[in-house]
Amino acid sequence: MPETVSKGTAKLLKDITGEPRLELAVRATMEDALLHRLEGVEEGLEELRDRYGMSFDKFEEAWERGDIEDRHSYDVEKDYWRWDELTTRKKRIRDALDTL
Repeated sequence: MPETVSKGTAKLLKDITGEPRLELAVRATMEDALLHRLEGVEEGLEELRDRYGMSFDKFEEAWERGDIEDRHSYDVEKDYWRWDELTTRKKRIRDALDTL
């Protein structure tokens, strides 16, 4: 990964953030991008919580007990894996935000 940024990219980052220092402009842009992605993840998680009427932790417990109807159907398994992935991605985004 290059450790330099082209003059055009540096100018663009500084212009859109209003930050004259490139490192801070990059951080501000990264934070904006992460927050935007977090919004999308939260929307996906909310959709699944609404669909199943429970949190992922409760869903996973019910899954393990065999309490989820049609748990091995394509749609339910797809939801399980998507929910798990969104939960993991949310944690990674939050961890990344904490490091900025």
